[in-house]
Amino acid sequence: MSATIFIEDGSEFDKYDLLEYLEEPAPAFDEPVVIYFYDPYCSACDSAHDFLDSYLEDNPDTILEQINLEDGSDEMDMFREFSDAFNREKAFIPLMYIGPVALEGPDEISEHFDMVYNWYMTSYAG
Repeated sequence: MSATIFIEDGSEFDKYDLLEYLEEPAPAFDEPVVIYFYDPYCSACDSAHDFLDSYLEDNPDTILEQINLEDGSDEMDMFREFSDAFNREKAFIPLMYIGPVALEGPDEISEHFDMVYNWYMTSYAG
């Protein structure tokens, strides 16, 4: 199982790099991109999914698109497109894209989602 934080140019971050990155304003955007890729048969995805279910229950206004990779080839194509856009030769699930930041692995998602999501959404006027 992989666990990492990375940004659009493919650079990997540790939590200290992430904190420094989040000191800068979030990029402007028209529509938020907050996408969670998972597979219902992935045990690592289970804990990330449990975290997200709880988070969404406490924060029902959270904008989040959940993509089940078992649903078909369109979902896998979308997964590959995001991996390519973030300059990743390999990407692993569970994987969360929040604007220019990606959280890969259940621990990275549960530990950093709220902070990255709130940082990112400061640029959304919707």
